[in-house]
Amino acid sequence: MNVDVAFIPPTAAPTDRTCIVIDVLRATSVIAVLMDKGMRRIYPTATVEQARQLRAELASDGTDVFLLGEQGGLPPEGFDAGNSPTALEQLSITAQIAVQATTNGTPALLACEGAPLVMAAAPLNAAEVTRLTLEAGHDVLIVCAGLRGGFAEDDTLAAGLFVERLVLAGAHPSDTANEALTRYEAARDNLADALRDTEHGRITVELGFDDDIELCGTTDRITRVAVLGTHEGRPALEPHNAD
Repeated sequence: MNVDVAFIPPTAAPTDRTCIVIDVLRATSVIAVLMDKGMRRIYPTATVEQARQLRAELASDGTDVFLLGEQGGLPPEGFDAGNSPTALEQLSITAQIAVQATTNGTPALLACEGAPLVMAAAPLNAAEVTRLTLEAGHDVLIVCAGLRGGFAEDDTLAAGLFVERLVLAGAHPSDTANEALTRYEAARDNLADALRDTEHGRITVELGFDDDIELCGTTDRITRVAVLGTHEGRPALEPHNAD
């Protein structure tokens, strides 16, 4: 098994590799939390307007649809929640269907649509994502959501965590995977502090979400993993082995 890291999402989804998609601050961490709370399905969208439109379509028959995400790090107008995993942990959510729009994370997931296995990954569910990756047996592309279309140190640090675990299981790292691993090794003892010290981390703290960074830097707390597939023709994230 070979493991590679893409510092920004691919322009075309790989057809022969497992994609581990990471937006550690904060979209894929939020997805892990929602799965842990029992969310049955999350529809990722590329824009806030698409999310509003899809929510209206899905709710037209009376279905309870939870709308969440961010624009500039903050909840868009009319959304039920923002992109804060700590806030969502405390929130009572009755809906089992959600629509999510974020600046970097949801577009990164959609960029991988069509790969044989696409998982929303974060340190929070790293052990289970790693297990499922090894079980699938494909070569691996770890996809960093990035920041403003470019390199993001926070996602690269989280990618290094997955590289380390896959390499320990026998995977062969590419040059970019080794770069992510080296960055992670320097941050391993306190991942949350390392995330705070990135550009995206500083922005997150300035917006008032320091508690989110502490949670996002926590490893192996959640055992549920969202896998990207389709539902009624739309890209949708559902828990692995969902009925």
